[in-house]
Amino acid sequence: MGLLDRMTTLLRANINDLLDQAEDPEVMMNQILRDMEDQLRQAREQVASMMAQEKELEADQADAQQQVQAWSSRAEMAARAGQDALAKQALARMNDATTHANLYEQQIAQQQQLVTRLRGQLDALQRKYEQAMGNRDALIARHRRAQAQQQVTNSLQSLSTTDYTNDLARMERRIRGEESTSAANAELTASEDTSAYDDLDQQALDAQLAALKQRLGTGSNPAPGGGSSETQKM
Repeated sequence: MGLLDRMTTLLRANINDLLDQAEDPEVMMNQILRDMEDQLRQAREQVASMMAQEKELEADQADAQQQVQAWSSRAEMAARAGQDALAKQALARMNDATTHANLYEQQIAQQQQLVTRLRGQLDALQRKYEQAMGNRDALIARHRRAQAQQQVTNSLQSLSTTDYTNDLARMERRIRGEESTSAANAELTASEDTSAYDDLDQQALDAQLAALKQRLGTGSNPAPGGGSSETQKM
C-alpha cells in the first residue's frame, strides 16, 4: 500500500470505534497515536523530498533559460559576422535549450500540484493527530468510568442472584440466643447480690434491737437466732 493510501485510510479511521473493539482501549489508544506519529514522520519526509525535487527542477529550468539566452546571443554574433553555418548551429542549440526549458516548466507545474496536494494531506493528518491527542485523556476517562460502572452493575447482579435470607435469619437467631443468655446471667447475678444484702440487713437489725432493749432496761441480749431469753423460756 502506498503512503498516500495509508494516509487516506488513517484519516478515515474512527478512533471511538477502534476503542470499542479493543481489549484494552488505553493500550490501543497509545498505539494509534504512535502509528499516527510514524505516519506524520513519513509524510513529512515525502513532502520534503517532493519540495526538494521541485527546487531541482526550478534550477534546471533556470539553467535551460540561460542556455537559451547564451545560444541566442551566439547566433546573433555569427549572423552579424556572416558565418551562417555557425549561426545555424547556435540556433539549433538554442531551440534544444528552449525545448528543455519548456519541459522543465511543465514538470515544475506538475510537481507544484503534487506538493500542494501532499501538504494538504499532511496538514489534515496533523490536525487529526492533534485532535486525537486532545481527546485521549477524555476517552480514557470515559473508558475508566464505564469499567467502574460495569463493576458496580456486576456486583448488584451478584447480590440479586444470591439468597442470603437463610444466613441472615440464622445469624439473627444466634444473636437473640446470645442476648437471652446474657440477660439470664445478669438476673442471676442480681439475685445473688440481693441475698447477700439481706443477710447484712438482718445482722444490723439484731444489733439495733439489742441496743434498744439495753436502753429499756431489759438487759437481755438477743439469743441466737434473733429471739430474746424470755421468749425462749416461754
